[in-house]
Amino acid sequence: MFQKARPIWLEGLSKEQNCFVSFTCEALDLRGTSLHVAAATFYRLLVNGQLVAFGPARTAKGYAREDIIPLSEYHREGGSLIQLEVAGYNCRSLSTVKQDSFLMAELRRGDEALAYSGRDFIGRRMYEKEQFTERYSGQRHFGEVWNDLAPAPAVEIPTVTLDAAVKIIDRVAPYPSYEEICLKKAAAFGRFAYDSTLPYREKRSSFPIDEYWGCFPDELIFFHPYRWIQQQSMTAEAADAALPLSLSAGQYALFDFGRIECGFLRFAAEIADSADVVIGFSEYCEGNRFSFTEMNVQNVLEYVLAPGHAQRLSFEPYTMRFAVILVKSGHLILHDFGMTAFMHDTARAYRPEESDQKHRALYEAALRTLAHNAVDLFSDCPSRERAGWLCDSYFTGEAEHFFFGESPVEEAFLENFLLYDTASGELPRGVLPMCYPSDIKALDRAGVDARVEFIPQWNLWYILEVEDFLTKRGGRIPKERFRHSVEGILTFFGEYENELGLLERLPSWNFVEWSSANDWTQDVNYPTNFLYAAALSTAARLFGVEKWEEKAEKIRKATLTFSFDGKLFVDNAVRVDGVLCNTGNASEAGQYYAILFGGLDWQDPRYDTLRAFVRGGFPAEEIRRERCFVPVNAFIGLYLRIKALLQLEEYQLLIDEVDGFFGDMIAKTGTLWEYRQPKGSFDHGFAAFAAPALFKAIENVKK
Repeated sequence: MFQKARPIWLEGLSKEQNCFVSFTCEALDLRGTSLHVAAATFYRLLVNGQLVAFGPARTAKGYAREDIIPLSEYHREGGSLIQLEVAGYNCRSLSTVKQDSFLMAELRRGDEALAYSGRDFIGRRMYEKEQFTERYSGQRHFGEVWNDLAPAPAVEIPTVTLDAAVKIIDRVAPYPSYEEICLKKAAAFGRFAYDSTLPYREKRSSFPIDEYWGCFPDELIFFHPYRWIQQQSMTAEAADAALPLSLSAGQYALFDFGRIECGFLRFAAEIADSADVVIGFSEYCEGNRFSFTEMNVQNVLEYVLAPGHAQRLSFEPYTMRFAVILVKSGHLILHDFGMTAFMHDTARAYRPEESDQKHRALYEAALRTLAHNAVDLFSDCPSRERAGWLCDSYFTGEAEHFFFGESPVEEAFLENFLLYDTASGELPRGVLPMCYPSDIKALDRAGVDARVEFIPQWNLWYILEVEDFLTKRGGRIPKERFRHSVEGILTFFGEYENELGLLERLPSWNFVEWSSANDWTQDVNYPTNFLYAAALSTAARLFGVEKWEEKAEKIRKATLTFSFDGKLFVDNAVRVDGVLCNTGNASEAGQYYAILFGGLDWQDPRYDTLRAFVRGGFPAEEIRRERCFVPVNAFIGLYLRIKALLQLEEYQLLIDEVDGFFGDMIAKTGTLWEYRQPKGSFDHGFAAFAAPALFKAIENVKK
């Protein structure tokens, strides 16, 4: 850990929103040295202007992970400049916890501290990074606008040592890969013009962003690139335009990476006079016409460039297949356009044997999807959120172990939840957040008794994942460290058991699946009770608590008895005059909850109809004539079906369905999507589970 470094920031600015600071230190000899770094919110390390690292690995509130970065290869005779650019966002999001900005840095050779924060690192506010910008998304932070012409004050703000109550802990996840991706030509070149008839959205977010979340008043925001770009009508004049490319005001160039890439957008240009450019990016476009996908993000960057040579790299990582650069004003010669990839290193990942070449495209797409979403923790997507959600992680964890034979990212992910203070009062005692590290989404902020949103079911998936991590993947966290969190979760759920022992009227956001099944979670939701029984049995196996298994068996039997109507398992029952009455609502996802966690005898003649539906597909219209029925969506119904087919040994059926479901996604983006429809994220971490599932099916067919 740090020997002499102290947390530092610019005086009086540690609580300010979207505050960027550059800390620099000169070093004569970098041979044999390493830089130890911890920061909030994010840093990027440049040595002599070259990108070396982006971090830190995210963790729980009140903690910071320490990166250790070797610097020998960056040694330069005559001395080197170490530059740490730090973003202090200080806003609520789903991808980080809100905390005061700080930097700790220490240059070491062996045990000797050569330079350290609090003595040798000098801070400068980066006025060229516009502070007053719109949020990039509700789940992440602020959009990037860089202005070379922004005036700097005559007097610099002094760097001061902070009294930051942050506990430094080790980085657990492996360090990411930084691969250079250079495009030699633009897919299309043409002109654009303002068209007031084009529809546009002023802002795009999954939920309203207000002062609670952190934002700036609109009157302070001068740049609105997202609003601007949507009403520019683009007319292509040429295809395959080679670089260097001359671009003047009113001209654009569209670039195609060929597949979704994730990382830092990069370009280099000569600016004759000042130029204002907007860069839009998207995970997919049809043809050579740029468009945004249906996802709640503002995928834009803006740069106001001074005369001379401009070489730019976005501060944050972004996700795209297509990018377009539009010149609002001025003229430039674009010499280079590309990306510095930011992802889990895949060099040692498993690749299929020669006999599996038919499915190689799916393995590669799953691996890339995982690599983009397993950098410092498991994220749902590398675009809109970069957030660490439970339940998603249950599936992503299996994919990480399949491809790499170890689980360091899952270890870091689960450790973050272990560090969460369940007695903080943010959530009911014992409950874990639905995603973390994050600031919990508020439902009602009227006064101090604000209610906050959480997903009860995600706590149950956490227990299932812990068992797999420990017993199937050889997780290195001692089992006893999980006992407190598991006991807290089960104690919370015990308060909602009714006279039958079934969970009834669970609070907050109940989630079963992204379909109408989610409308049927009250009063008694049978899929949740099947899952609850499975979590109790899992906890009983892990910690040898017999009463948990006894309760699990009681709940399992009661759920089987009350939910099965002779053909299908019903999703829910509601109270009518104090009596529980089944609604008749039935989801396809609900059937898989019963199959996976109900302990039913699959050969029992009572399940003949269900068995036929699972093997032959649920004839939705036929079932709808009898009841309210809904087919699965991708998450999590499709993945429950995949698990159910494995459990039922329907291996060839699984192989055929995986090939059919994911084929179009792979062709369009080289990654796996959030939904079965073309919306949301086209690069979603849990979907990588398709690879280990397919592998198991293929191996069993071979046998």
